[in-house]
Parts: sequence; structure tokens; C-alpha cells
Amino acid sequence: MAEISNNLLAGLLIVAILVSVVGLANTLTLIPVIRYTGAATTGTGKTNVTIESAVSIVLLRNETDFGAGYPNSNGILYIWSNNTAPNWDGQGGSFNNGSEGNGTDYNTGTHVYPFVVQNSGNDASTCIRIRSDKTASQFIGGVAQTPVFQFAGKQNESSAWGAPHDSCYGTLTEAWTDMSTSYVTVCDTLNHTDSNDEIRIHFRLGIPEDAAGAKTATVTVAGCNPCAAC
Repeated sequence: MAEISNNLLAGLLIVAILVSVVGLANTLTLIPVIRYTGAATTGTGKTNVTIESAVSIVLLRNETDFGAGYPNSNGILYIWSNNTAPNWDGQGGSFNNGSEGNGTDYNTGTHVYPFVVQNSGNDASTCIRIRSDKTASQFIGGVAQTPVFQFAGKQNESSAWGAPHDSCYGTLTEAWTDMSTSYVTVCDTLNHTDSNDEIRIHFRLGIPEDAAGAKTATVTVAGCNPCAAC
């Protein structure tokens, strides 16, 4: 067999090298196709939000006007606000020969409006407290008998289920209680649910027989949580 020249050997060597390089390139091209076949992965995270409790109240009615009239000629006269009739809780409470107030929206004659307090915030345990800028003597006057200035709370939106579904599902001061120039609690837990978030605050005055003149007292109603905060 004839000898293969050096030039031919060199040419074959280059071809062999090129084939090897091309083969390596093909091999490298196939590797990522085999390895990246698409394995799925999942992750978890968190979304945080903080909703703060806001204490807010609104006075839907903020004036109690007893009108004008005469006290008793002998002894103290008691008058008080009412909500559905001139006589609150079945008892008389108006001036002699005078006015029963300027409330007319119950179609039962004139009467005296109480305050109506609504929990307009998102705090479910709002405490309702009350105070006056005057004592009974400073507000009403008279010395023949001791003047009286009192308040009492009533449910304005009560549930057929009763407590704890009533507007005030804590302690409600329903008995006549002396007004003070310092805060006194009317309801220690007023609900914030729209259908059960209102209470009434009624007022009762004891007018001595010698009291006279136009009388005005400024009453402040506060909402807070806890009660000691106001």
C-alpha cells in the first residue's frame, strides 16, 4: 500500500478535529434540553393590615327644651323628657298651664325630646358618659325646695333577643341619677352595629315653687374606651 503523504495526514487530522468539535458542540447543545424539562415550584407570602379601633359618637338629638310654664304653688314640680308620649313611663311630667316641649314627630301631642346618642365608630365597647356645666342649684335655682337635675339612659334600639343584642349591652344607668359637673357613666358598653347602636338620655327636673326665669345648662356627652379615659 502506498505511503500516505504528510499533507494528507494533516488534512485528515484537521477533519477529525473538526468532527470532534462539531460532535462536542452537538453534545453541549443537547445538555440543556435534557436538564431543563420544567419542574414546577410554589412559594408563599403574607399580606398584613392593621385596622385600628376608632371611638366616635354622634348626637342625633342634642337639645331638650321643656318650654315655658308655671311651677307648683305649694311644693316642688317634677318635669322630664319623654320619647313617645307626653307622659313618660305612664307618669305626668309637664308644666302647670304651660308647655310640654316642642317635640311633635310622634303624633301624640307635644313632648320633650331626650338626647339620642349613636355609636358612629367601629369600637364595639364605647363608654358613654355625661356631665353638665352647672349643678341643679346653679341651673334651676330656688330655695323653697331642693332643686333636682337628673338623667336616665334608655335603649333606643333594643333587640327582641335582649342582652347582649341591645344597643347598650353592658350596664345602662336607667334609674334617675343626679347630674354632676364631673363625668358620670350612662352606658359602659355601647354597641357599634348599625341596627343596635343608639341610646336615649332623658332628663328630669325638680323645680322649687320659688324658682323663676329662663334656665339653660350645657350638657356634654362623651364617648371613650375605657370609661376612665373621659
